[in-house]
Amino acid sequence: MLPGGSAAVRLGIIGCGAITGTAHLPAALSSADVELTALSDTNPARLRYLQRQHGLGPIVCGDYREAMRRVDAVILALPNHLHTPVGVEFLSRGIHVLSEKPLATTRDECEQLCHAARSTRAVLAVGLVTRFFPSTELTKRLIECPLLGELQSFDYEYGTAGGWAALSGYTLARSTSGGGVLVVSGSHFLDRMIYLFGDVEVIGHCDDSRGGVEANSETWFAATVRGRSLQGRVRLSKTHQLGNRLRIVGEHGVLEVAEGQTRSVTHIPADGAFRHEITALRAPPAGKEPNYFQLQLEDFVRAILTGAPPMVDGEQGSKSVALAECCYRAATPLHEPWSEATLERLSMAAPARG
Repeated sequence: MLPGGSAAVRLGIIGCGAITGTAHLPAALSSADVELTALSDTNPARLRYLQRQHGLGPIVCGDYREAMRRVDAVILALPNHLHTPVGVEFLSRGIHVLSEKPLATTRDECEQLCHAARSTRAVLAVGLVTRFFPSTELTKRLIECPLLGELQSFDYEYGTAGGWAALSGYTLARSTSGGGVLVVSGSHFLDRMIYLFGDVEVIGHCDDSRGGVEANSETWFAATVRGRSLQGRVRLSKTHQLGNRLRIVGEHGVLEVAEGQTRSVTHIPADGAFRHEITALRAPPAGKEPNYFQLQLEDFVRAILTGAPPMVDGEQGSKSVALAECCYRAATPLHEPWSEATLERLSMAAPARG
């Protein structure tokens, strides 16, 4: 039972950008485990729009501090650079926090959040929602069993033509997002990669940031799985379509998981004669896709009520941030002959300065 005798967790959502409107708010309103008691954003028009759209009562506030007396827990859906200062304020008051990914923009900021959570025994969870896909757990189990034999390599790519969809545009500046496509699109896979393969080392990383945020990147990683070295490549793009799938190659065949393939994993034996669709036992029936953001929220509530850790806690969420930092430290320019030739022509055409 929570303070005041309530059986439901009093929940606030801090930040009303695109992810709140499409995912967090519908999940909160659909869950019997929470009572939405606060909705906060600095944009009054956005607050009024969501209030009208969902028929909400007088729970909106422009200053997130007004929500502190009304909530037991919050979802932080703010620009990445605000996760730490705002999250620490809530955690230091014993208010539980589910932070959108990435947990923070740097490893040091992650540690500040984890320290604040430890100091008050508050739950700190991270919104790496793809961990809740049955296919994620199934992939881990399949690579731990003899199905593929010795693992040889892995390859992940995800690319779309555009897609900087945040309403505020904060993803277009490194100071507010912490990075470009590696953070915006890659955080989920960095987390899954660590979950699947354990500690991962960056071998090399190149991107097209040119001092800003990168729209394209290519990274090479190494891990040790069952005592053997495993290497892999990750390609990400915000300018063009890629294959949008994970491939894990072993001596006896290949596992493939397409982006959005939440219930199953595709197995292709080494002879290539068949493709087998392997479904997780706990996967929902066809046509019964659950709301994974609601599952994530209810996992957060279980952690609050039982003291058990959430699916992705602050310590785990910190690992993908640290890995992204390693990538950026190792960064070299992505080879772009078309761009380099254009820059050279522009330089030659520029009038000389006297």
